[in-house]
Amino acid sequence: MFKHILIPTDGSAVAAKAIQAGVTLAKEMGAKVTGFYAEGPLAQLHKGGIAIPQELAAELDRRSHEYAARSVAEIEKAAKAAGVAFEPLVVKSLEPYQAIIDAATDRKCDVICMASHGHRGLVGLVLGSVTNKVLTHSKIPVVVFR
Repeated sequence: MFKHILIPTDGSAVAAKAIQAGVTLAKEMGAKVTGFYAEGPLAQLHKGGIAIPQELAAELDRRSHEYAARSVAEIEKAAKAAGVAFEPLVVKSLEPYQAIIDAATDRKCDVICMASHGHRGLVGLVLGSVTNKVLTHSKIPVVVFR
């Protein structure tokens, strides 16, 4: 049924459940997996009109990229253990939900398997829900794990 599964991650424990389920689904269907991380750009950190030092900005950017790479490597590890074809993808994006949809479209994925943290009420409103936005904007199926 599915030939190419996009598995986005944020590196959280909840995302780890979606990784395992998505890789298992891929193995059972003979599909390949693209592991995805939408890396947010370094926030413009200003206080009182003074920008943070360039060295600090570079260090924060480096650490952000390392975290993204480690997060996608967890998907790769699970895929290799299951004997599933894998390709990594890390992009910078202001809108992670749109980056997920764009990656699935560009890579010709036929399903997105992702986690939901389940934030509701005011917390969900304030934090927003990447998963909810993917669900409401994606034209391909989305499988959500909690």
